[in-house]
Amino acid sequence: MKSTGQRPEAPESLTLVQKQLEHLLSTRQSLVLATHDVHGECELGTAPFVWDDGLFALLLSGLAPHTRHIEAGSSLKIMLLEDEVHARQAFARQRLVLNCSASRLERESEQSDKLFGLFAQRFGSIVPLLRGLGDFHVYVFKPQGGRFVAGFGKAYRLEGLQVLEHLRG
Repeated sequence: MKSTGQRPEAPESLTLVQKQLEHLLSTRQSLVLATHDVHGECELGTAPFVWDDGLFALLLSGLAPHTRHIEAGSSLKIMLLEDEVHARQAFARQRLVLNCSASRLERESEQSDKLFGLFAQRFGSIVPLLRGLGDFHVYVFKPQGGRFVAGFGKAYRLEGLQVLEHLRG
């Protein structure tokens, strides 16, 4: 979709959409991750995440194909979806799709320690077990931009996680 050059969206309207986006983000515990291999073959997976200081943090196994793709420099997208049971209409389900950059944190760093603590708060006793496994690492995903669909006719262009404009036509 592209902007049609029509009248700009009222700032208060975009503020409401921004709050809807933030609500979706705060109520999800996992996301869908898409990467590709060197042949362009797509890999999809789901991963629990924590949100910290504008970044998504994921605890990923080095044995997973998408982790190898990330390490090889694959572009990646993530998607967060409204629960089907809460959606008024399956075709108009809220969804957030983001292009992201990713980097792996050193296991023994202050930032890794902080994020492992947030994972433990959110996901419980499985986290220390995963931390003890040598193939699990913390990756941080920085949103570059994307699209937020808030319902029928309600698609918005994002920069990072900031709603910029309503997409029409």
